[in-house]
Amino acid sequence: IELSNLSNGIVNVRYDQPNQPCKLKVTIDKGDERYVYDLQSDGEFEPLPLQMGDGKYSVRVLSNVVANKYAVIYGTTLDVQLSDEMAPFLASSQLVKFSENSKAVELAEKLSKDAETDKDKLEAIYKYIVNNITYDWDKAATVKPGYLPDCDEILELGKGICFDYAALFAAMLRSVNVPAKLVTGYVAPDYLYHAWNEAYIEGTGWIRINRFYSTYKEDQGWIRMDPTFAASAKTSSKTADFIDTEGNYRKSLEY
Repeated sequence: IELSNLSNGIVNVRYDQPNQPCKLKVTIDKGDERYVYDLQSDGEFEPLPLQMGDGKYSVRVLSNVVANKYAVIYGTTLDVQLSDEMAPFLASSQLVKFSENSKAVELAEKLSKDAETDKDKLEAIYKYIVNNITYDWDKAATVKPGYLPDCDEILELGKGICFDYAALFAAMLRSVNVPAKLVTGYVAPDYLYHAWNEAYIEGTGWIRINRFYSTYKEDQGWIRMDPTFAASAKTSSKTADFIDTEGNYRKSLEY
């Protein structure tokens, strides 16, 4: 475990056993909140977010024993003091991964080069994703547990599932210094599992991204956005109404 990036809301965990890997998970707890991550075995540091604010975190590594049972093989406590409360939502992490050499970062910079405000950046990136990424129904039917999005691959293929849309949107926004969350939970009418985003824009009230996609500020400047649904119904004002309606979304976790 590497701790140099704690102030930015990241703890790095590495497992180097590519030939005969055990199935490992990492749990990160703060108070009553818990996040669970699969740990890759390739020896690369996995940046895991500390997105629950300042305070004491418990980090544990668990190894699969049998079936769905795990045993703790390592544990530590971290005293986290963030440099800024938005820091975890600007950093690259396991589910929202990017680097300065990423094609997604290069594209985000190009799209926002003439932007004067964060709203301008958000609008340019959102429009690009909505207009250029299509839903991958085959992938949705075959995706396996533990799947992690690759933002550059999503751009290259031009398609993805809701997890991909949300990861790409968050990564591109973060790379141009707009705080963004990848959110998972359940969506109406049948409350199926889904991924969407929240982006942070200073101010209050409603923000209109374009004619069809106004976005609702949940609280303290966080806006709910759903690029998956927006891409599926580019010209439907009903989509905007659906995204804006609070009861349609039940948030479970945010990254």
